[in-house]
Amino acid sequence: MVTNILHYEITAGILGTAAVVILVVALALNQASKNQNAGRLAFQTYSGPTLGTPGTDEGTPTHIDPSTQWTYKSYPPTNGPHYSVTGSAPAPWGTVDNLVEGQFVHNLEHGGIVILYAADLTTPQVDQLRSLVRQLQTAGFAKIVLEPWPDMPKDSKVILTAWNWIMKLPGIDAVSIVKFTKAHHASPESPEPTVQ
Repeated sequence: MVTNILHYEITAGILGTAAVVILVVALALNQASKNQNAGRLAFQTYSGPTLGTPGTDEGTPTHIDPSTQWTYKSYPPTNGPHYSVTGSAPAPWGTVDNLVEGQFVHNLEHGGIVILYAADLTTPQVDQLRSLVRQLQTAGFAKIVLEPWPDMPKDSKVILTAWNWIMKLPGIDAVSIVKFTKAHHASPESPEPTVQ
């Protein structure tokens, strides 16, 4: 009987110690998660006023041959005819270099957001944009293309485009980028918002 009591006390001690260790580890992981997420922006659904200005109507969103040089009415375009080439039009989602308008307009047709930035942004500024795009994609806004754009107007450093929408920014404005993305990502206004 004394052996059973001693065995019970040892087992209870081990289980109690294990419970305390599990609790301490859980609290530490919870705090680490809070610290890691402290610098992230909240990505809940946007329900404010429409962000951006309507883009110029570029015509029917038809697929055109990539050997055709299409002239858009406004740059960057937010809709219209565009290329369709497996693997390059639409462009892969994420950070891409050296796209032409006919490629990324196809991404807009699929409900994507194209973020164009001035070629003279510093490396830390480009890294900031890349980080923001990764955060947005992780939060469920996967259809984003980030692209340097050599034809940036003098009054802008970043231009956001969605199907029929454009927003020009004089610098990197994370809040506006997030709001524009939430307002227009996979919008039913685009012809094919459910296509990847």
